Amino acid sequence: MKAKELERRILGAIKVVKENINGYDAEPVNIWCGRKLSSAQFYGAVSMKTMEDNLADLGNGHERITTFMSDLSVAEWCGGYDAVLDTTKRVINEWKDNVEYMSEFVLCTNWKAWEHNGRDNYNWARFYSILFECVRDLMYDYYIRTTRKKSATCGAISINS
Repeated sequence: MKAKELERRILGAIKVVKENINGYDAEPVNIWCGRKLSSAQFYGAVSMKTMEDNLADLGNGHERITTFMSDLSVAEWCGGYDAVLDTTKRVINEWKDNVEYMSEFVLCTNWKAWEHNGRDNYNWARFYSILFECVRDLMYDYYIRTTRKKSATCGAISINS
């Protein structure tokens, strides 16, 4: 997938997210477990620590390798939906060829949806659910298209150019 095609797809995904959240206001994100958080940086740190705890609970030895969870949290706090979408666009453009980073970013968008659902921030949960689906599908398609040039085996399915 060429850079212009990827950019077009990113903008298309952002358009889908915006269309699906039209009319839904972003709830305040500064309340966590009934307590008011003091700053965007503190909110980012709390979100990242929660992610690290969740990864540890999986018991598979995977550890956080990026600051994406914190980046998304700070964007929520400082600029709402548009800032998160801008962060998403920058992450994809910068890290699209790093499978581990992009896998973690997709994971972060999913966990942010669950985080907000658990905090009764249903508009944010809806936003992140839609964003997760768009980013997941975009990155899956990107990796399938860019790896088709090489012969690869995925289970019993052989993918050749």
